[in-house]
Parts: sequence; C-alpha cells; structure tokens
Amino acid sequence: MRFIDSNIIAYAFYQNEYQDNCQNILRGEGITNTIALVEAFNIIEFESDRDTAMTAVRGILRSNLEIVDIDVNIIFETLKRAGLCGGLKFIDLLHYTVASLKKCESILSYDKDFDNLEIGRAEE
Repeated sequence: MRFIDSNIIAYAFYQNEYQDNCQNILRGEGITNTIALVEAFNIIEFESDRDTAMTAVRGILRSNLEIVDIDVNIIFETLKRAGLCGGLKFIDLLHYTVASLKKCESILSYDKDFDNLEIGRAEE
C-alpha cells in the first residue's frame, strides 16, 4: 500500500504540471489521513477557490482511499519518533508515522523532505 501526501491530492484538483499524474494516482488505492485532507483543502482553496476545495475533499471521502483519523494515539506515536526523524516538520512526521503504522511500502509525494527515510518517497 502507498501513503498519499497532501500535495498529490491537491495537485489533482487544479491546473499544474502534475495534475494528470495525480488524478491517476487518486483513481487507485492508497492511504492518507485527515490532516493531509486539511492540508490539501487549504492548498486547493488558495490555488483556485473554496467550492473547488470542498468538491475535491468530498470526492476523496467517497474514493477508494483509506483515510486514517488522527487521534491522540497517533500523535503520541509521532512524538516518540520526533527524535529519530528530526529533520521532518511535525506534520510530515505525522504522515510518515501513519505510513509506518499502516506498513506502507512508499510515500507518494513531491515533497523531498520524505527522501532518505526508511519508507521511500515515490513520484509516480
């Protein structure tokens, strides 16, 4: 299984060089989390408008993606990993923690901060 980062979700919903690729990714299966949806909403709203962002997130909620709720247990796990992956921003570390807990083989992202981690980053 693959973890899908917020930038993959966001790029699928407004005009950019990655749009077609990201739309294809979202047609498949994968895992993301509620924080990635919030991030994607903010990006889409900034790049286009609120209606597009609302439609996009509603579509993701009805998709084949598994959406992991971020609760105190995941935040606690993320805090435990903070010393091991010190270079990641906390939100990226949260995504990495979910990917790790769900045993994902890769993280689909255009964010190079995920490079050189135990779970590899992929740009498909």
